[in-house]
Amino acid sequence: MQSLEESVIEFVADFMGFKAERIHLHTTLYGDLGIAGDDGLELIQTFGEKFQVDLTGFQSARHFGSEGLSVLAPLGLLWMVLSYPFRQKRIPEEESNLQAVRICDLIACARAGRWMGIAGR
Repeated sequence: MQSLEESVIEFVADFMGFKAERIHLHTTLYGDLGIAGDDGLELIQTFGEKFQVDLTGFQSARHFGSEGLSVLAPLGLLWMVLSYPFRQKRIPEEESNLQAVRICDLIACARAGRWMGIAGR
């Protein structure tokens, strides 16, 4: 019988078509696996159904951004290029002003049976 950790990792791997070996407890959905926009929302909704997690309070845009590009995207890209030499290395979620969701966060939510939000890191 699989542990909850193995089940969650296998779920994410199968859902996205990845090998489970690529995923570990601190893998982030957005930054490490590239799950964004509607794909992120669909993954979390399916996760909630499969693991019976109450997703009340979950805000997809907070963790996965929105689908498509904003009309201001070219300005944001220009700013990123020009400011690159002066920035400290940050994770992709920080660069995009998103809150990271890690595999261990999904496991904790599955254990609790509810979306617990992601503690500030």
